[in-house]
Amino acid sequence: MSRSPRNINKTPFFHIMVQGLNKSYIFNYEIDIIYYINKIKELEQILDVNVIAYCIMNNHAHLLIHTNNTQILSKFMQRLNTKYAKYYNRKYDRVGYLFRDRYKSEGIYTEKQFYSCMNYIYNNPVKAGICLKREDYKFSNYLENRQYMPDNIQTEDIFIDVDNETNDEIIKNYINVNNINIENLLKNKHELSIIVKYLRHFNVSYRSMEKILNISRETLRKYGQF
Repeated sequence: MSRSPRNINKTPFFHIMVQGLNKSYIFNYEIDIIYYINKIKELEQILDVNVIAYCIMNNHAHLLIHTNNTQILSKFMQRLNTKYAKYYNRKYDRVGYLFRDRYKSEGIYTEKQFYSCMNYIYNNPVKAGICLKREDYKFSNYLENRQYMPDNIQTEDIFIDVDNETNDEIIKNYINVNNINIENLLKNKHELSIIVKYLRHFNVSYRSMEKILNISRETLRKYGQF
């Protein structure tokens, strides 16, 4: 019997991040994210990997994976992203690369790093301004794992990160995830007031809101007071 390749990282836990080329959206709609998550679960059953935590955003995804074989890890990510890229290119009638680089990976070596990584992954949508609480985000498995996570976890500054979200990206992410029809916003004062207050909670400027929502700053300030 042949031996499995040695894991030179000397850890079975890996934090993985994939991102769209040029930071472009690679998950345009809920059905795209669901497809990616289903492929994760499908490949888990075929290959010797366990995806402990995941969070799928519009232009990137984070995974915490357990495996004793780094070659299997590479095979898992290659198959996952290839299957998704073929699906995406076929659906949106495009050709060429979808993902920026292959994927980024870093080993997790201590229990503190392990839980800090989980915390970091699940806080991504909160940091991006998509939701106020991580349990409100639909496209992670936080609810499956929260009972196992210690309280008061401090996220260490050691993890792979995408560039800090700009105001424009926060607004676009919120609109996309919540399926907001911008053209009808002025007709729904209650919803507009909720959105403005929500974005202000994340210090999004009225100037940025005006540019994306195509509503004057004066009007936005007014609804922010309701």
